[in-house]
Amino acid sequence: MNDDTEQETGDILAVAQRIGLTLPDPCLPGVVANTRLLQTYIDLVLGFDLPDDCLPAYEYAP
Repeated sequence: MNDDTEQETGDILAVAQRIGLTLPDPCLPGVVANTRLLQTYIDLVLGFDLPDDCLPAYEYAP
């Protein structure tokens, strides 16, 4: 494991312990991968600049 993966795994295990969640060892690679994927979506949303005068969308029509 590289240092980034070890750090991510340690962070995930710390959060899991804090909330009382048991993560079996075979599940850790998937949890790390999903956490990375979710972080890319978080970065995408947070990187989207919305002006202060943007009106809310009251309806959604695909």
